[in-house]
Amino acid sequence: MFFKRVLLFLVIPFLFGCQHNPKQKSDPGAPQKAITQSTPYLMHYDAVDELQAKQIAHWLDHGQKDINLFFDSGFKKKFEVFIFSERDSLDQQWQKDWNMPDFKSQCWMVASGIAHRLDILSPRIWKTQACEHNSKDTLATKKLIVHELVHVFHGQHNPSPTFENVENIDWLVEGLAVYASGQLDKERYQRAKNYMLAEEGPNSLADIWKGEHKYGLAGSMVKFIDDTYGRKTVVQLIGFTKVNAVLGALQISEEDLIMQWKQSFNSKNSG
Repeated sequence: MFFKRVLLFLVIPFLFGCQHNPKQKSDPGAPQKAITQSTPYLMHYDAVDELQAKQIAHWLDHGQKDINLFFDSGFKKKFEVFIFSERDSLDQQWQKDWNMPDFKSQCWMVASGIAHRLDILSPRIWKTQACEHNSKDTLATKKLIVHELVHVFHGQHNPSPTFENVENIDWLVEGLAVYASGQLDKERYQRAKNYMLAEEGPNSLADIWKGEHKYGLAGSMVKFIDDTYGRKTVVQLIGFTKVNAVLGALQISEEDLIMQWKQSFNSKNSG
């Protein structure tokens, strides 16, 4: 799937850790049918975003290595990255992908990732066409993009590559991306902890992915599972689509998981 206007693209030997400068081609045409093992990754961008493409390629290269280390596994399939030079085109793409003709993205929505593609609104225009994000904060921007890259990885290892057929595991999908991307830093964890201690927090898994603290809460739940059950269990969970399967793998009820997670915030070692 491509923009209606002419796109330029680069080929990055992404999964193999090589860093090349993006190479442009004036007309990518149809999706490439023969991508060799040395060029498994396509990035599409407009010429105006060439510098952004180079920076994003660098972040993705480092992110891929971190994700491989976190999960002790690699990406299973080739995928594409699209950098949109203005929000209207991004909305048009999401309208098509999500079968929602009237969809209009909210200003904080700047990227999305599924098994076969990663869409990014160019950070070059975040100041005028986005909110809640500062492209000058390069560390936060890198983590945001790696967050979406985790979704790509997750989608490639899940029976529902686009997450359309998952049930009550939004907290896991998003929490895993927050945790594995490094977005659950001390500040975000502390905000989640303060909220939990003051408000008691959610009483169901579904309620974790709600409200202004949802990223910190979801990330902290995945951290709790990682600390309690180990990384191999976390990796196992990426293959599930339903919350009952997740709870079965953990051999715990939803009520007890919530209770133990809340208790972890009272630990001397938390935060």
